[in-house]
Amino acid sequence: MIEMVFVMMMIQNGSVIEYVPFPNGMSDCLSQKRIVSRSIGEEQEGIRIECKNLKVELENDMGRLRIVKIID
Repeated sequence: MIEMVFVMMMIQNGSVIEYVPFPNGMSDCLSQKRIVSRSIGEEQEGIRIECKNLKVELENDMGRLRIVKIID
């Protein structure tokens, strides 16, 4: 299924290394972003976390939504 969802992306040196969909909204994404940012700490130079509203192709993987492809 193709939907517009908020996606938390972990970016290292300009490349997306991980992304997680948050279909319940921006507040869930930002809340998780704060938790992840605190856990990786400031010593992880070159890594940043972003929340964006993107058009993605999703699939249900054993009860959990998984991003197959970013369309936007």
